[in-house]
Formats: sequence, C-alpha cells, structure tokens
Amino acid sequence: MRIVQRVRELSMLRTTRIRPQRIIAALCFAFACALVVWALTPSQGGTPVVVANRNLPPGAQLREQDLVVVDFPTALVPDQTFTSVDDAADKRTSAGLSKGSPVTRSTLLDEQALPAGSSDLIMPVRLVDDAAASLLQPGQRIRLFSSLPEGGSEVVADEVTIARVIVKQDGIAVDSGQIVSVILSSEDAGRIAEFTGLPISFAILPR
Repeated sequence: MRIVQRVRELSMLRTTRIRPQRIIAALCFAFACALVVWALTPSQGGTPVVVANRNLPPGAQLREQDLVVVDFPTALVPDQTFTSVDDAADKRTSAGLSKGSPVTRSTLLDEQALPAGSSDLIMPVRLVDDAAASLLQPGQRIRLFSSLPEGGSEVVADEVTIARVIVKQDGIAVDSGQIVSVILSSEDAGRIAEFTGLPISFAILPR
C-alpha cells in the first residue's frame, strides 16, 4: 500500500510541475497567433476614393446611388480619383465600370471631352442607319463615310469620338436618322459641314 501511495504522490508531483509549463506554452502559442493575425490584417486607415456601387455601362450618367466612398490603401490609390460623390455625380462614363472600380477623371467622358486648351469641337452628326447606330456608345471612336450622288462613297472624317448618343424624343420621325454628338478637330468639322444633306454612315474603330 505504501508503494502504491508513493507512486500516486510522485504522479501528482509531476503533474504539478508540468502544468505551469503547459500554461506558458499555451500563452506563447496564443500570442504568436495574435501576432500573425495582426500582421495579416490590412490597416484600417487609407484615402477616401469614390468607386462604382454597381456595374455601369459606357455612357452611363452617374447618379449618387451609383457611387460610394471607400477607404483605399494609400499606396494603391489611382491617379485622378474623386474623394466626394458630389464631384463625380452627373458625369458620364467613357468606358464600362465594374462594381468596386475607382471612378477617375480619365474614365469620365465629361472630363476628357474637351480638356482645357483643347482646339477640338463637339458637333452633332446625323447618321443614316438607325439600326447600326444602336451599337454606338459614348467613348467609341468611329470613321464617317458619305454616299456620293454620282455613286460610290468617300471618307468624311477618318476618326471622331462619340460624345453622346441623342435619345429620340416624341415627334422625331423614325426614318430621320440617329443624331450623335462627336468630338473632332476643326478641320473635320468643316469637312462634315460640306456633306450636309448627304447620308452619312460609319464604321467602329478598334479600341
């Protein structure tokens, strides 16, 4: 009986000695885990940036509900971003934006249409083919052609940029053609004026 009692005393003594070591090991492990989590957690600080709140097609007019301000890591903030929804609202996109994409001045047609000091013009052009014109979106580059009275066709303008596709209102005849406003040089504007009254068609240029 004394031997059994001695064995029990030794077992309890070992358990008492080991228990603090286990506690210390557990604390060290917990501290190491917390350190790893802290290192991998992105900083909550950053720069406010306006981003798209939903997928937006080219030529979309931005509304306040289409935009939201989020904090971006300062090192990842793109150039020419907006920090306020009011500054970007009511402008039009020149390209499609996916949800969460930063809204920059280079992605807005209003900002790139006629930069300060530009000699370009914005001019309305009537396109003869309504069905084909339904493919057009702001920001696209197109080439303009005209059918000649004596036959054949001629390039009217080698390259212009769509600024806006005019939505037809009540009272406009169905066969009157689609009106678009385009960004072009003063030379191209003068040449298009020479073809007033003639049917004008287009080809979409690759991006």
